[in-house]
Amino acid sequence: MVSVKLSEKMKKRIIVTAVVLAAIHFVLVIGLAMIAFVSGMETFDNPDYQPSMVGSASGFLAGILMQPGISLWTPWMSENMHDVIEWGLYFFNSFLWGVIFALVMNVPKLLKGKKLSRKQ
Repeated sequence: MVSVKLSEKMKKRIIVTAVVLAAIHFVLVIGLAMIAFVSGMETFDNPDYQPSMVGSASGFLAGILMQPGISLWTPWMSENMHDVIEWGLYFFNSFLWGVIFALVMNVPKLLKGKKLSRKQ
């Protein structure tokens, strides 16, 4: 296992990047879910209605971006758990995506710092 010592500046950068990306992810997921829901409202009046490409694509993307959190949520939990827990899971899911993207974005800098520390 390779251990990388992070400077305080790099830690702060990764945390701030993760929080910003988590917020963007959360807004994007909610927006995509709303677009998918609104585009499917016509089916209540007309069962033969075919959803638009935008509605289908937004529903598909929302489903992907809700992973892995949506996989943990079951119908039993929807009936028996408080809404705060569900929203907490959504926030944690977005934060997880933010952390992963922040680390991926900073890998070149982390590897560069690792190479520099080996030479010293």
